[in-house]
Amino acid sequence: MSCQFFFPQKASLRTFLSAAFESTDHFFNILNQKARLKLRIEGDKQFLVYYERPNFSKTKSTMSKVKLYDVKNDRLLDFLGATLGVKAVVKKRREVWRKANTIFHIDNVKDVGGIFEIELQKKGKITASDQKQFKNYQNKLLPYLGKVIRGSNVDLVPSGSK
Repeated sequence: MSCQFFFPQKASLRTFLSAAFESTDHFFNILNQKARLKLRIEGDKQFLVYYERPNFSKTKSTMSKVKLYDVKNDRLLDFLGATLGVKAVVKKRREVWRKANTIFHIDNVKDVGGIFEIELQKKGKITASDQKQFKNYQNKLLPYLGKVIRGSNVDLVPSGSK
């Protein structure tokens, strides 16, 4: 979600701040148009991420299918770029807060601005209680946020980044 109205509220999350970091996501062209493949670079760490997720909705939770691989190969970016083609590069600073199984983060995306997201992250089954708590956070925070962003950060970057 767009978060220009949220910044005054984020002070209440400070006690849960767990990380702040810079990252660059290199998105690659793949045949499955409903999925995304990216190589995320955070300092000296690299992660290959494949995910399928429908567009976000203001009225319901959005389930994702995610595969994450820790990469230890400095040539993978060049290899994937040459074989699949780079769709876009997204540079951002991410602030992350965690409370139990709920993750809150603000991405300050270069050439886009602030994007806020709430996620449930849990090993095992997400319960009705987890979903109820998520909905509670969503209802409390939505009044301070802008419009729902339907796609992903890659859909928002200017065409020069693609």
